[in-house]
Order: sequence, then structure tokens, then C-alpha cells
Amino acid sequence: MTEFSNITMITLDGAEGFTLRPMSDTDLNRVLVLEKATNPHPWTLGNLQNSLSTGDACWVLEHGEELAGYGVTMVAADEGTILNIAIAPAFQKQGLGQKLLEFLVSGAKQRGANVMFLEVRVSNHKAIGLYLKSDFSEVGIRKNYYPAAKGSEDAIVMMRDLSFD
Repeated sequence: MTEFSNITMITLDGAEGFTLRPMSDTDLNRVLVLEKATNPHPWTLGNLQNSLSTGDACWVLEHGEELAGYGVTMVAADEGTILNIAIAPAFQKQGLGQKLLEFLVSGAKQRGANVMFLEVRVSNHKAIGLYLKSDFSEVGIRKNYYPAAKGSEDAIVMMRDLSFD
């Protein structure tokens, strides 16, 4: 198991040439560009700064100097939550989303999470497939959770029991 508390940079298992490191303030502009490229209603600078300042686990995935993705998780009591995860379009369909997701889940488990939650847009079939493949299951619906082009969109609440990992 990787020790997550003092990582400066690690290689992502099974992804040669890709490294993970904790996000810093100097990454925020690049992360915002990635957010806008992957999300119809991207996180704002304020959202990202808040996650950094409150101690959420914020990671960037890089290929050389290029930002390939990022993820943000939080753990409260014994519950973890995937707050956001994104892979840059140029790096999609290479299995990086699943590898990053597993890294984030592993880190949350190490910080004491026994269960992991996330919300995903009902229209985001690609992400839903990734989460199902990664042993998440649907546990509920949050009505009108996400902003959408015409009003709002429901979110599927998904959960993964980490006691079996």
C-alpha cells in the first residue's frame, strides 16, 4: 500500500510515463482549463481553492509537463467522497480514469474511509460505466442536483463498500 500522507510524486501503477503529485496553488490555472474542456458546468477557481484550503486530497496526474487529469476526495469520519475527477480529452480512453479512481479510493481508505460515495450526472454514461466497473453501485438519486443547459439534471448517488478491498 502506498503511504499517501507525505507524497511529493509517485508513478501511477500501470501507466508508464504518468506521475501523480499533490495539487498546489500553482496548478489551479491548468486545472481550470482542464475543467472547462471536460465539464459542461466546470468547477470554479473558488471551488478548487476551497478544496485545497480545507484539506481535501487534491491530486494532479501529469505526463511530463502536461496535465493529464486530476482528482479531489474528502474523508469525514469513516466516509469518503469523490468530489471531482477528470481526464484531459487527449488522454482519455487509455484506462487512466480507472487508475486515477483506484488511487483516490485507496488514499481515502488509508485515511479511514470504510465506504466511498460520489455523485454523477444521469447523462454521463461514460463515467457511470467507469464507476460500475470499479465496484460502485447506485444507491440513490438526487433530483435537480446539477445545473444543465436547460434547468437542472439529476445525479445518481453511487457507493462502494471498502471493507472488501
